[in-house]
Amino acid sequence: MVQPNPELDLLVNETMELRPLPVVALRVLELAEGDRFSAHELAQAIASDQALTAKVLRLSNSAYYGFPRRITTVRDAVVLLGFRAVRSATLASCVIDTLPGGEVLDPVRAWRFSVTVGMLAEVLSRATREHVDEAFTAGVLHNIGRLALDQRRPRLLERAIRLAAERQITLPEAEREVLGFTDAELGGALALHWNFPPDLADAVGRHQLDVNALPDPRSLVAFVIRARLFARASGITDGVEAPSTERPAPEWGVPPISRTLAQTGGMEGIEEKVAAFVEGALPAR
Repeated sequence: MVQPNPELDLLVNETMELRPLPVVALRVLELAEGDRFSAHELAQAIASDQALTAKVLRLSNSAYYGFPRRITTVRDAVVLLGFRAVRSATLASCVIDTLPGGEVLDPVRAWRFSVTVGMLAEVLSRATREHVDEAFTAGVLHNIGRLALDQRRPRLLERAIRLAAERQITLPEAEREVLGFTDAELGGALALHWNFPPDLADAVGRHQLDVNALPDPRSLVAFVIRARLFARASGITDGVEAPSTERPAPEWGVPPISRTLAQTGGMEGIEEKVAAFVEGALPAR
C-alpha cells in the first residue's frame, strides 16, 4: 500500500488541473460492452467532441485497422470495427492528448512502447479469453505516470534516470530516492482520480512489480507486466529503460499465445500497426 505523500498528491492535483482528462473520456469509461444502448451511446459521446471525432475517424482509416473501405462516421466505426476497438482507441487518444510528452522522454518512442505493450497484453487476453475489455487499454495507459512526471517534474525525472545509471539500480529505486514515490505509483493515483475502473487503475499503479511475486499470474496487471517483459526482450523500450538481456519467456513460443501472436502478424506486424496507431493518435508537435 502506498503511504501518504504530499508531493505525490500535489503532482496529481497539478496534472488534473492543468491537463484534465476530457469529459468525453470519462463518459466513455462509464460505458461497458453488452448494454443494449452502449454502442449508440459510445458513438454519441465521441461525436459530441469535434476534434476527437476527427481523430477517431483518422485512426479508424489508418493502417492500424486496415479496414478495406473508408469509414466516414463514428457510428460506422463502432459497427464495423466493434465497440471494444473504438472504445479503446478513444480512451488511448484522449490520454495521449492529455499527456503528449515533455522534456526528457521522446514522446513518439514512449507512446510506441506503450501501444506495443497494449497490443501484447491484448494477445494474452485473446489467447486466454480473459480481460478482453481492458487488456489493450491497460497496456497503452500503463506508463502515464512517467509521462506526467516528464511534463510536471522533468528535472527530477532526469535526476532519477541519471542516478539509476550511476548506481546501477532500477529506475523505481532511484525515483523513490529522488521523489519519494515511483512513476507507477503516480500513474495509479492519476488513474484513480480519473475514475478508471479498479482493475485498470491497479494495472497502471503496479506494473513495475515482479510478475513472479503476483498472487494471480492471469490478473490484468500480470498481463501488462508480461507484455512489458516481452516487449523489452524484443528490443522495444520507451528509451528510458534499456532493452532486456533476458530471453523472452517460453510462454510466447507455444500455443495458444504463439498462435495468437502469429495471427496478429508477429512482432513485425505489431510494430507496423503500432507506428500507424501512434502516427494517427499523437498530436502534431
